[in-house]
Amino acid sequence: MTYRSWSDDRQAETGVLEQTSVTRDELFMRKLVDATLMKNKLWAHLSNECQDGREHAVYVTAYDQQMPDEYGAAIADAALAMCKMSSMYSAEYMLWNGSSFQELELTASSTYTMELAEQLLDHYMVRSGKTYEFLYSVLDADRKKVLFYMKEVDL
Repeated sequence: MTYRSWSDDRQAETGVLEQTSVTRDELFMRKLVDATLMKNKLWAHLSNECQDGREHAVYVTAYDQQMPDEYGAAIADAALAMCKMSSMYSAEYMLWNGSSFQELELTASSTYTMELAEQLLDHYMVRSGKTYEFLYSVLDADRKKVLFYMKEVDL
């Protein structure tokens, strides 16, 4: 799979950021997140494509060009501040406290890429009687983490 940078101004691809070989499950997970952290820079996903059933690409742009209005800066701050590493992919949950995101420790975090991909398809998660709305997701492949940004809601 390839990460390609895209310029809205030029309406054109501006280069290859990274090319990597991944399993099919990991490919699915990588295409579902909202953004990817590569080389200590956050990139927002714009679109995905596949050529001839084999060549997969994710088109990205600098996060500050596409960040969500209300939570954008706080998401970037939290993503770039994280430092926990993992040997297998796992989830980290970041809870909105009204002004920033703070890590929320939840038990039974998934470590299988397909389970993480399934969770990326959800809009809400209920744990211990509390409902959380997923706001944004970031893949940090260097640390093998999927960061879920969420807020507690009453439904």
